[in-house]
Amino acid sequence: MNHIYQYGVFSALMQGFSSDGATVSNVLSRCTHGLGTVCGLNGEIVIVDSEAYHFTPDNQIHRLTPTDHLPMIVATDFQPTLTKSLETLRMETLQKALHPFFPTNQNNFIAVRVDATFKKIVYRIGGPQIRPREPLLELSKRQIVKTYDNVAGTLFGFYSPPYTNGICVAGFHLHFLSADRQAGGHVLEFEAENVDLKAAVNTHVHLELPASEEFNQELMQPDLAKDLHLAE
Repeated sequence: MNHIYQYGVFSALMQGFSSDGATVSNVLSRCTHGLGTVCGLNGEIVIVDSEAYHFTPDNQIHRLTPTDHLPMIVATDFQPTLTKSLETLRMETLQKALHPFFPTNQNNFIAVRVDATFKKIVYRIGGPQIRPREPLLELSKRQIVKTYDNVAGTLFGFYSPPYTNGICVAGFHLHFLSADRQAGGHVLEFEAENVDLKAAVNTHVHLELPASEEFNQELMQPDLAKDLHLAE
């Protein structure tokens, strides 16, 4: 059975909470694929085939260690129940390509993996915080945006239904990892060819919240969730 393990909520990132989190070893003990960020919001995380990669704004990429902490992670033991081979795929056509999951499962979580040659892919890398509790929206003003043409790689992420915004990022949230493991980040747009599309509906979600004093110092503000797509 496909399930989602999530540590933290995106509303907390919007308010700059990022000092602690689940360990990489804990996440990988139960999940094979996922996305998130590290403490200090220094870049992006993607987990593909049980390997966790960290991309930073200064163009560095490295494998995470088992003791690294992730203040925000959404992950799954990915077991696809839908597989398609497509000639082309774009961000705008992804939902249609996932038929019959839409609209049949439009209120469930859907894990998505795309292996392809990307004719074009645009992604961003945010962070790091330059002061404690710096909000995510402020970090987004310093993000770097990269465009690659004709690169092979993998997208992985989730569709989260609208009612979950703030806990999750509503809609599609995807991270990219190049086949040579030298590039990746948060996907803004893509055009893909020779596509292997895999997906799975998730009806079980395990949400773990931080137990720290910091997490409860300030009430989470749901109105900040409207800015998630500007920052995440």
